[in-house]
Order: sequence, then structure tokens, then C-alpha cells
Amino acid sequence: MRFLRNIFVLVIIFSSLILKAQNERKVSMAVVDKIDGVPVFVLAKPVAEYEEVGKAVSAGQMVKLGVNKVVGVYDKFKSVVEAAKRRKKKGKLSNFDALVIDLDNEKAIAVKFKNPGDNTKAVVTKYEGVPVYFFSKPVKKYEVVAELEADYSLYAARNLLIDKINSMLNRTIKKEKNGKVKKFDAVIINPEDLSEELIIFEK
Repeated sequence: MRFLRNIFVLVIIFSSLILKAQNERKVSMAVVDKIDGVPVFVLAKPVAEYEEVGKAVSAGQMVKLGVNKVVGVYDKFKSVVEAAKRRKKKGKLSNFDALVIDLDNEKAIAVKFKNPGDNTKAVVTKYEGVPVYFFSKPVKKYEVVAELEADYSLYAARNLLIDKINSMLNRTIKKEKNGKVKKFDAVIINPEDLSEELIIFEK
């Protein structure tokens, strides 16, 4: 009896592992966008080794940009890059190669890569297991299975950008569960208008 029970347990565990593997979404490394020649890592971390050299803008400036409804998302990030360049010109910031922007904590950090070259490769953030490409594109080839307009709650927690993105992704995942959109591997968010492309990676 005990032998049969052990076999039964092993079958359940094995089945669970197979189901998990089947349900796990595919992911690809990303290549981040450049703004005014500066690679910008948003919801992504550089693959290459780097060191932080200072703040691109103050925390207060980041929050002010975050809640400004007049300026578009892309222009907000362009303002951050321009501010970092001004700080560098004034000698308030060391030479930097890229900006790493932490939306959760409203921080923009200037970084210097340890080795020269093309250091635009990144690992993207996942939301509820879904890879999110924002100011970046996947390295792997992919197919777009759905295009969605920006759809987020007007009551998003603090009305900051990260709250809108999280609200939007939450709604998109629910649409997939309810069969309103095709199953997808990842989401690409357009920084111009926060519209989404739902994608699957080619085999």
C-alpha cells in the first residue's frame, strides 16, 4: 500500500511540474531604447556590470514629473535625460553611460559601465509572471497577437506612472484569463501613449 501511495504522490508531483512548465511564460532578453543618445533602463536592469555615479535628478523632481499630467510619458523621461546632462555639464555629476530608472521608488540613477561596448542589453521586470518591455524591445523574434489602448484605473493608488502601469497590466492579465484576448508571453508598452502590444515569441 505504501509503495502505491508513494507512486501516486510522485505522479502528482511530476504532473504539477509539467503543468507549471507549460504555463510558464517565455521571456527574452531586451535591448533598451536610447533617449538623446543615452540608454535608459526602465523596468529593466543592465546585463553588463556597472557602478552608480549619482542621481540624475532629485527625488522631488522625479515625483513632480510623475504626477504632471500635461507632459507625456516619453517627454518626462527625456526631461530626466536632459537634467542629467545639465548636471554633468555643471560638474555636479560624473561621466555616465546610461540611466537606470526605478519607478517604484521614483529614482533616476546615472551609471557607468565597467567595460566599453554596446551595453544596451537588459533583463526586464515581470508583473505577475509576465515579462514587461517598456522603453525596450525583446531580442528574440516575436509575433503581436493583440494591440490594446491604455486602460488603467483612474483611482490607481498614488496616480504615479508605476501605479498606472500595474493597474493596466492587472486588467490585461484578467482579459487573458477571461478569454477576451489571446494567450501571450509578454507585453510591450509604448512609452508615447502607454498602449500595449501583447506578443508571443517565435520558436
